Amino acid sequence: MKLSSQALEVLKILREQGAQTVQDFEEKGLDQSMVNRAALELEKQDLIEKEEDEKLEYVLTEKGLEVKKRGSPEYRLVQKASDGSVEIAELNEIPKDVAIGKARERGWIEIREGKTHLTPEGEEIRDDPVKQRLQEQDFTEEHEDRGLVEIETDTKRRLSLTSDGEGLDLEAVELDFNVEAQTSTPKTGKKHYYKNILQYARQTWMEMGFEEMEGDYVVPSFLNFDALYTPQDHPARELHDTFFVENPEKADLSEYGDKVEHVKKTHEAGWSTGSRGYGGDWSKQEAERNVLRTHTTAISAMTLHEIDINDEELPKKFFIVGRNFRNETVDRTHLAEFYQTDGIVVGKDLNFANLKGYISKFFEKMGYEKFRLIPSYYPYTEMSVEVQVWDEEDEEWLGMGGAGMFRPEVVKPMLGFEAKVLAWGLGIPRIAFMAAGLSDIRELYRNDIKIINETPVWRPDWKTARGEKK
Repeated sequence: MKLSSQALEVLKILREQGAQTVQDFEEKGLDQSMVNRAALELEKQDLIEKEEDEKLEYVLTEKGLEVKKRGSPEYRLVQKASDGSVEIAELNEIPKDVAIGKARERGWIEIREGKTHLTPEGEEIRDDPVKQRLQEQDFTEEHEDRGLVEIETDTKRRLSLTSDGEGLDLEAVELDFNVEAQTSTPKTGKKHYYKNILQYARQTWMEMGFEEMEGDYVVPSFLNFDALYTPQDHPARELHDTFFVENPEKADLSEYGDKVEHVKKTHEAGWSTGSRGYGGDWSKQEAERNVLRTHTTAISAMTLHEIDINDEELPKKFFIVGRNFRNETVDRTHLAEFYQTDGIVVGKDLNFANLKGYISKFFEKMGYEKFRLIPSYYPYTEMSVEVQVWDEEDEEWLGMGGAGMFRPEVVKPMLGFEAKVLAWGLGIPRIAFMAAGLSDIRELYRNDIKIINETPVWRPDWKTARGEKK
C-alpha cells in the first residue's frame, strides 16, 4: 500500500494516541488543511472513519454585549426614575419602547400623565437580573428572543482507526510522493533579477568568442561624439540630452596623438576616407568637454584606438555590457541611466550578412526566436539598421537598438588603417522589463525584497517565466 508522508504521520498519531479531532492535530503542530487532505486519503483507503460531534452554544450578540456592559433598557429606566418618576421625553438615551414595555411587563413601572412612575416592586429593584445572567452565562430563551444571544453550532470532526487501520503493518507502507504538489518558497539568498540578465548577456558574448571591453563612465566628447563622426552641432550634444561634467570640465586629448588631427580633418573635409566631411571648422575645445557617456559605443571607439592588431589576427571581436547616462525626464518608461551592450567585429572581409549572424545568435541565446533589421540612420554607421525582436506575449515587434557597419570616417581615423567594422548597440532594460513582468522601469533599480523573491530566476526561456509572473 502506498500512502503520502502526511497520511502516514496522521495514521501513526491515531495508532499511538487513539481517536483525535482536527483541533487535536493542530495542537500538535500539524496544519489543518494538511490533516484534512491526509484524512481524505486515509478514508478512501478505509483506514479511518470520521465522526462529527455537534455542540450548540450561545454567543453574545452586539446587543447582548451592550446589555452586559451597561445593563438592560428596563433596568436603566428604573435607575432614571429613582426619584419616583421620570418624564418619558427624558428617556432619549434609552431604547424607550423596549425599556417601557419590559419594565411594565415586570411590574416595575406604571405610566400616568406622560410620566413613568415606579411601582413598589420597582422601588425594590437593586440589581439587573438580565445583566447578571449574561455575566454568569446563564442564558435563556428570553435572551435569544430579545436578540441578546444567538446559537452557534460548533462541529468537531473526530478521526478514528477502522479495523483495517488498526491491523495495517506500517513498516510495509510505501511512501507516495507527489512531486507536483505546491510547496512553500524557500527563504534563500537570491541575485537581483536585473543583475542575472546582465551577467547572462556577458556570458553569451564570451561564449561567442568576444573579448570584453572596459572604459570609464566619464569620457571626452571626442570619444562619445567626434570619433563616431557625430557633427559638433548635432542635437544629441545639447544640454537637454547629455550630462556635461563640471570637474574636470576638460579632458587631455594628447593620449590620442595624431588621431585627434585625423578626426578633425575628417569632420572638416573628409581627410583620406573618401568623404567630403561636414565642412566648417572643427573645435578641439568642444571635443575636450567631459561628459557622462551617453552610449557604450564610446568605448567601442576607444577600443579602435587602443587595439594593436595585424591582418593575421583578424577578425577580432569585442563587447561591453555597461551603464550609460542621458538627460532624460524620469518616468515609468524612461530613466536617466540605462544599461546597453555594444559589440564590434574588426576584419577585412566582413559584410552585412556577418552582422546579421552575430545579432541573430545573441538574441537566440537571450530567448528570442524571431528578429528583423529595419533600415535606419546613425551618423557613424552605413548601412544602418534598427534591430527589432518579436514579442510573442503581446504579438508586436519591439525595437532593441541599432546596428550597422562603421563608416570609414570612424574606422580609419581611430584604427589607423582601412578595415571593415561591424557594430551594434542593443538595449538590455527592455529585456529585463518584460521578463520580470514590470509596469514601471524604475523598479529595475529598486531593492524590493518582495519583488526579488517573487520574480522567477531569469533564463533564456524567459517568456515562460513571464507567464508565471503574471
